[in-house]
Amino acid sequence: MKSKTSPIWIPISILAIVIGSLVLIRPIKSNGVLSNSFDLKPQLGAQMPVGAKLTESDGKEHLFGEYFRSGRPVIFLPIFYNCNGVCYAETESLMKMLMVETALSVNKKAVDSVVPGRDFDLVVMSIHPKETVELAASKRVELMDEFHKAWSKHTPEMQQQLGKYLDQGVHFTVATPEEAHKLTDVMGFYYQYDERKNWVNHPAAAAFIATSGKIVAYNTGSNFQTKTVRNNIHEAYKGAVQPLGDVFLLGCFKMEASSPRTRSIVQILNLSAIATLLCVSFAIWRWNKHFPSNTLSSGLQDSTGESKQS
Repeated sequence: MKSKTSPIWIPISILAIVIGSLVLIRPIKSNGVLSNSFDLKPQLGAQMPVGAKLTESDGKEHLFGEYFRSGRPVIFLPIFYNCNGVCYAETESLMKMLMVETALSVNKKAVDSVVPGRDFDLVVMSIHPKETVELAASKRVELMDEFHKAWSKHTPEMQQQLGKYLDQGVHFTVATPEEAHKLTDVMGFYYQYDERKNWVNHPAAAAFIATSGKIVAYNTGSNFQTKTVRNNIHEAYKGAVQPLGDVFLLGCFKMEASSPRTRSIVQILNLSAIATLLCVSFAIWRWNKHFPSNTLSSGLQDSTGESKQS
């Protein structure tokens, strides 16, 4: 009986796939799929430019520093309003959390709850250069309507009070590219506008800013945890910088279907699929060569004692 040979072809095949992939990736190594213009590099302790100009949904222009005059810290959320990807998930998570928080604020026992307009200001800024004040206003109206629906079980007096908080503490804004970059660059939030596709490649993150204008914490990714938001708001009042923790580089981007980078990635996937198919086929062939079906059935018959006599 032949001795079983060592399956040296397995590591050789894997090595060949890896080397082939590296060779294909090499032409795009300088930029990668996500270039430096789409990145998140948190800058804890950085001082936000209070002189940056934003235009609110009512058409009035404000300096960024004006949002701290109330003595409340700020959650700064750069998105673009027509993004139906991570921006939608990000705002949806934050708004649902705040709806619960505003509802809890009715209960005097919920002393830790945070409410926009009472405990902090929410400044949402579009990073899309073509989004308008009118669009910002419509998004704000949608938000306010959802909040009012969530408060339907409260008394009219309480609904009026909560509405007053939101009116003074929720700001949907737009900015020129120059003014927007003043804020996002200091925040370490790097994005790129593709004019041909009318799309913004961007990460997902929000900054918690103390009343001094100093960044004290970040929320990365699309999920806002109630406990984390509460803690960051309370610590922002003290100006205390919080530990960064895990950073999730989640965002939205579109790749050009005919670009060299995309073609290289498609080639890698295609070659990997072909290599996998060849490896599986070769493994089946070697298995059948060393363990043919008649050998297996003969061995099974011998072991059970049911082989037929001729």
